[in-house]
Amino acid sequence: MSTPLSYTGDEPSFAWDATRKPRAAGLFDMRPPSVPIDAKPIYDADLDCIIGYQKENAGVFRIYTLDGDISVSEKPLEAPLLDPLDVLFMVGGIWRVGVRGLTDWGVKAVGASLERATLFGLRSRYYALMQRPLRFAPKPLMHMKNSGRYVPVHILRLVIKYGERTPDPRGKAGIFMYTHPIARDGKAYMLEVLVRDSDYTVLHFVYKPLQ
Repeated sequence: MSTPLSYTGDEPSFAWDATRKPRAAGLFDMRPPSVPIDAKPIYDADLDCIIGYQKENAGVFRIYTLDGDISVSEKPLEAPLLDPLDVLFMVGGIWRVGVRGLTDWGVKAVGASLERATLFGLRSRYYALMQRPLRFAPKPLMHMKNSGRYVPVHILRLVIKYGERTPDPRGKAGIFMYTHPIARDGKAYMLEVLVRDSDYTVLHFVYKPLQ
């Protein structure tokens, strides 16, 4: 998926219309550094994305938000937790507690319920990531309409927030490259996002397989 960088830095900026999200774009995961690698993602079927993570240690269950904050409870989610084949919890949608099946992306999952306050908190963090929408130059905007190139806006924002920030490869002032590992459908990639800071416009993005 690697493509050469082609931009001037002065491209016009356009808003992203979320209703143009392509079908079958894949399930993306970009966990903050504070979230353990073995924490299970919490998938929200209504939002069609991962909204948090859950990890059990010695009977204590920790719930992590998308920005890595933690709430601690000694009470597990209302679903079996020990099946090693279950990689996601399902919240919302048509999923019922304890029912196993596949997500739209073919990932094995188990139905689970969250306390209302916990679910509200996880969704609130997701919506907070979307409050200041990214803008896009013409070429990356075109990629956002392509199922093979599309990346959810909240994933791009997480990479900008937590990724390694370096100066523009071409040396243009006010432009920065952000890179961070992500997963799509369980496969590892490195996502790079080039951003013009003055108007928060994405000039380039691409994810490349990690060896």
